[in-house]
Amino acid sequence: MDWGALATIAPAALSSTIYATIQAAFLLRVGRHRLRAGCDAPGAPRATPLVSILKPVAGVDDELAENLESFAHIDYPRYEIVFGVASREDPAAPVIQAFIAAHPEVKARLCLTDPGEALNPKVAQLLELTRRAEGSVLVISDANVRVRPGYLNALLSVLMRPGVGLVSSLFAGTGERTLGAVIENAQLGAFIAPGVVAAAELAGRSISVGKSMAMRRVDLERVGGFEGVAGVLAEDDMLGRRFSERGYVVELCLDPVENRNTSGSLTRTLDRHTRWAKMRRALVPRCFAVEPFNSPLLIAWLTVLLSPTRLALEVWLFAWALQSLGAFLALRMLRPERSNLLLLAAEPLRTLCWFFCWLNAYASRRVTWRGNAFSIGAGTALSAVVEPSSVGSPAR
Repeated sequence: MDWGALATIAPAALSSTIYATIQAAFLLRVGRHRLRAGCDAPGAPRATPLVSILKPVAGVDDELAENLESFAHIDYPRYEIVFGVASREDPAAPVIQAFIAAHPEVKARLCLTDPGEALNPKVAQLLELTRRAEGSVLVISDANVRVRPGYLNALLSVLMRPGVGLVSSLFAGTGERTLGAVIENAQLGAFIAPGVVAAAELAGRSISVGKSMAMRRVDLERVGGFEGVAGVLAEDDMLGRRFSERGYVVELCLDPVENRNTSGSLTRTLDRHTRWAKMRRALVPRCFAVEPFNSPLLIAWLTVLLSPTRLALEVWLFAWALQSLGAFLALRMLRPERSNLLLLAAEPLRTLCWFFCWLNAYASRRVTWRGNAFSIGAGTALSAVVEPSSVGSPAR
């Protein structure tokens, strides 16, 4: 084999090995969990403390009413839901109020939160919701999350293990009806979820994801509360690090929740994943720099671009087949009752979109989230960005 052929094959071979290792770690861990307990039958926890589900809401997420409805059918004896909006004019408020009125059997209430309490707007809501909550166990749940009846049993079964301080849920994007939603859900299922599980399985680093998290109130207070992560963008991951530093185990609950993405545009998907890419760059810059090697198809795309030969095309076809197989198996594990054909067909486009977000993470450190502009530094530390048009304008 000459040097040109070696240069064509070697990068894709390395990337394929990394990709196969990540996917195998994900499939083996989730598969073992399914064999032990079964996805639909999580074991009941030994104790049933009062659980406060904290829902910081900003705007109307896809199928918000249906997402909330799933929380009225949780099979757990003692829980409450504490909703928060930062403005009385938030369009989600009437949807929440309708849910509360329709389910008097569920202990639920809506609170107005103060956006000035923290630089991170989600943490600003969580601070007030925690004060209003009555439970000894706090569960953070995003508005775009939909759950099964066994949701709290599954979370608490993990939280009650000796030494565990924080638990976050595995997630699966579902409901796609637009191209943007297809790319979003494919990225969540084929790339992010396997990466989260593999990080815990191979590197011993559990990544806490704020879509669905559970912790004891007393343990949260011991690690500094939500106040300790009020000035960072990745409050979920930094909170997990604080628990780890205090000697707690940070765990994953492998019974997935649904992250409903149905009608989002491709632009919205790219914006969201660019923001997440910037967070990963700020959290683990060295790992982020070599992240493209997690995708053999991306490496093959770049090889074809730099050396458009027949061998490069054959490498691309091999990488496409391998990555499609990996995506198929991951999505099948996460979404066994749903068709995954659209997501599989979009795998080459998803890969290019993800690479665009990765490149964009190096273009600037600025992000816009919930109507606020920030610059992010090391550890996703936030600095407010003042819009040029507002500089020198009179106060209103």
